Amino acid sequence: MRRPPREPRPRGTLHYDKSALGLDELVDRLSERGLLIPDPDRASRYLRHIGYFRLSPYTIPFQQGQPDHLFRDGAAFDDVLDLYIFDRALRLLVMDALERVEVAVRAALTDHMATTYTDPHWYVDPSHFRDLRRHVPFTISVR
Repeated sequence: MRRPPREPRPRGTLHYDKSALGLDELVDRLSERGLLIPDPDRASRYLRHIGYFRLSPYTIPFQQGQPDHLFRDGAAFDDVLDLYIFDRALRLLVMDALERVEVAVRAALTDHMATTYTDPHWYVDPSHFRDLRRHVPFTISVR
């Protein structure tokens, strides 16, 4: 049985128990939880550029567990940063590879269709589509 949709919450009615912390306070929080931070100014610069909430999931493998988010002995800010940098590099490699596959598939499709139908503008002819409902969205996406 479906429940009726809830009324949208009016803007400004959310209440947060936690107050926003500055960069130095965030670095202190990480340090208080046991993360080794040999250069707090450097850590603060990284938090300014990356963002605490973007970096915080990368701290999870170095934590003891919930609910206090305490860090394991020997866990250092550079360990967290190295994991973030590795993930970024991996993401860029995957995106690069995916882009190459996309270009290759598009080139193969275009080559096949253009040579099979001897028409470089094959995509504007709806007779090349089994399902005509797909032709209009396809031509819109190509533009």
